[in-house]
Amino acid sequence: MAKKVLLTQPIHKGGIELLQDNGIQVEIAEKTDEAYLTQKISECDGVIVRVTPMDRQLIAAAKKCVVIGRHGVGFDNVDIEAANEHNIPVVYAPGSNSNAVAEHTVALMFAVAKHIWGANMNLRMKGNYGYRLQVVSTELKGKTLGMIGLGNIGRRVATFCQKGLGMKIIGYDPYIPAELLAKEGLEVELVSDLTYLLKNADIVSLHMPGLSDKKKLIGKEELAMMKETAILVNTARGVLIDEDALYEALQTKKIAGAGLDVFDPEPPAANNRLFEFANVVATPHMAAHTEEGNRNMAEIVAGNVLAVLKGEKPKNIANPDIWEKRRVCKN
Repeated sequence: MAKKVLLTQPIHKGGIELLQDNGIQVEIAEKTDEAYLTQKISECDGVIVRVTPMDRQLIAAAKKCVVIGRHGVGFDNVDIEAANEHNIPVVYAPGSNSNAVAEHTVALMFAVAKHIWGANMNLRMKGNYGYRLQVVSTELKGKTLGMIGLGNIGRRVATFCQKGLGMKIIGYDPYIPAELLAKEGLEVELVSDLTYLLKNADIVSLHMPGLSDKKKLIGKEELAMMKETAILVNTARGVLIDEDALYEALQTKKIAGAGLDVFDPEPPAANNRLFEFANVVATPHMAAHTEEGNRNMAEIVAGNVLAVLKGEKPKNIANPDIWEKRRVCKN
């Protein structure tokens, strides 16, 4: 009997074809309510999730499941502790969308600095050609970029901005050594705390996972440290920013604008107060969703899932400590 993998949402056909070409039966969930997924997941040898939470209840229901795949560079929506208790490897696709998110990050920087949203709406919706004289945009060349997080995506953004735009980079990331940055040809002023970065950056860009203690990385105090001409960009996790504090900072002109691809919660409410501002450019958590990024994510996670189903150790495993005692296929 062919092994079966459940997709809680569709993925790029490249990933599906990789599984099917290796004899794996692929089923795409028709809906994502708990009762439906509980029944479907009990029949499968593996599951790949995108945005659906793979919580303790679903993991307990996955009686046959020997691998959980997360379609993305992180695994925030998978209960790793529960997976460990059931000896199920969790695989993912680190680095798969780094270029896509980095490009989107820089696009948001430009969009805010150049007043693209306000100009677009004033010209198209109001016929206000005079808007060109009502705002003054900013050049990024020579400005200081504060990078909070210098993983794959953060370093890609830094490369674009330093080598393409001549920006100075201040970086905060306690896990990235200066030697790695130098090896990639990046000149970064590494700092051990955020105060200096926030006070000196013209643009602050976030590239960190959500904090485990639920504390906001950027709140009222941090926003108060930033320049009045500064722009805040977040393509990482919505929970990193206190949205109420950001609203107040924008309303009182304590910062110049924000580019946001992520929110807390998601999806954001249609009447989210941040959407009132012309100097806020907002996109619906789509930075990673390029054709190339989607293919990379699908093929990498599918390849890791396939490896586990074949009894091979995958390249990208979130919980390697359970590998030797992992659950194995019964069919």
